[in-house]
Amino acid sequence: MIQIDQKEFLQDLETLVNIDSGSRCPEGIRKVAEFFKGKFETLGWVVKVHELDEKIGPCLEIYNRESSCYDVLMMGHMDTVFPLGTVAERPYREEGNRAYGPGVYDMKSGCLLAYYLCREMEKEGLLLDSSIQLAFNPDEEIGSIYSRPVLEEMIKKSRYALVMEGGRTNGNMVNQRKGIGKYVVEFFGKAVHAGVEPENGASSIHELLFRGQEVLSWAKPEIGTTINIGTVKGGIGPNTVADYAACEVDIRISTLEEGVRIVSLFDSLSERAQIPGVTIKVSGGIRRPPLDPTEKSLLFCEQIDRIKKEIGLDIGWTSTGGGSDGNFSSALGVPTVDALGPVGGAGHQTAEYMDIDSIATRSRLVYEIIKYCMSTR
Repeated sequence: MIQIDQKEFLQDLETLVNIDSGSRCPEGIRKVAEFFKGKFETLGWVVKVHELDEKIGPCLEIYNRESSCYDVLMMGHMDTVFPLGTVAERPYREEGNRAYGPGVYDMKSGCLLAYYLCREMEKEGLLLDSSIQLAFNPDEEIGSIYSRPVLEEMIKKSRYALVMEGGRTNGNMVNQRKGIGKYVVEFFGKAVHAGVEPENGASSIHELLFRGQEVLSWAKPEIGTTINIGTVKGGIGPNTVADYAACEVDIRISTLEEGVRIVSLFDSLSERAQIPGVTIKVSGGIRRPPLDPTEKSLLFCEQIDRIKKEIGLDIGWTSTGGGSDGNFSSALGVPTVDALGPVGGAGHQTAEYMDIDSIATRSRLVYEIIKYCMSTR
């Protein structure tokens, strides 16, 4: 049975959590990357550093031996949603069975657990004939917009994908996630005095109101398609016909077919301005495909059900509207399970926490899952 040194784990977790590494804090993400680079190189593993963009930190590609077909890909992200200075306001702390701090649950503990699992399996000699790779990216919280090509190349060389995002508050794992789309719709009109010559103007705000209602009508919540207009801006005052307006739209989909439908509707939106003199510009798209359980993934879940029963874990499966990098692996046909990291809650919030006693239970679970993956070659 695998034994993780909890005291050492928590010391390392404190080091990681006390690094500000928001998606737009490249210096902090680089520090996190250097931490893991040093840890894995001590094991004799290869660590490739992919420099993606000056606005974000690097992406790490890690493996024990080079292979054209890896037994397992473990995925995690080094970024958090919190701005620079958050650590100074609320650094890592422990109270009872909980650890607190920015990114402690989402998902520095999950990345750290992946390292500890690899270290312990290396010590036990379990990886002599097996190949494992890990992807730690710097931009998951902003849609993995820079790292996606690196991730997808790694996914294509993998037999199974394990996403080390935190386990749900009840311990459940995730085997279904919605796909995510983000759009910005801009409206360009003509400004005039609203009281003197309104007939000579073209209101971008009025057009936004018309088109906004149309966009909202595309939702099909009964099959999992939801649409939210989250921000709106435009105009300089009530006595001026607005020459510019814009809105940001969030899309969630459960199937690839719905993604195709939504993309087609947005692609034609610019042709449907109702007010003469107004033009429409649409940008964005479906950033993450849905993690929709395939036949192979469901068979994988059945094996994990067997494993958790054998080790005495009473947990189940959850579907969620939030996305992860597991959406990419699922869309590429790789059996994928998510939320395998330590259990916790309040992600993206000031009260974010991780349950300390879940380090042991989660390490045992993932350890057995990896052993199963290696046994199916």
